[in-house]
Amino acid sequence: MVAELATRPQNIETLQNAGVMSLLRPLLLDVVPTIQQTAALALGRLANYNDDLAEAVVKGDILPQLVYSLAEQNRFYKKAAAFVLRAVGKHSPQLAQAIVDCGALDTLVICLEDFDPGVKEAAAWALGYIARHNAGNGA
Repeated sequence: MVAELATRPQNIETLQNAGVMSLLRPLLLDVVPTIQQTAALALGRLANYNDDLAEAVVKGDILPQLVYSLAEQNRFYKKAAAFVLRAVGKHSPQLAQAIVDCGALDTLVICLEDFDPGVKEAAAWALGYIARHNAGNGA
């Protein structure tokens, strides 16, 4: 339901005020893969909306949780998790650096080798935002 609500901009502030980030985080560890995937999708949609929500993903220690399980999950989860990383990294050099700091680079590179084109595309976008922000910093 949250993933669906997050598709509409008019719902974002209400979701943010309801503290939905902290509610979604434990769902990333649920035993049901579709719940994990849908929670990641909701987080990605929220983080994509603005830099405050992307920052909330970082401050909520959600990135390490995503990265930790990314390589072992199915292609749907991989695509959703890479979308979260892309959504966070697109906003600023600091948020892109947070993705690097949580150890996501190696995992994203591995995702480039996935058989699913959607996983490859999501990983490539995330890596592209990281590279763009790092190039702007002279790194």
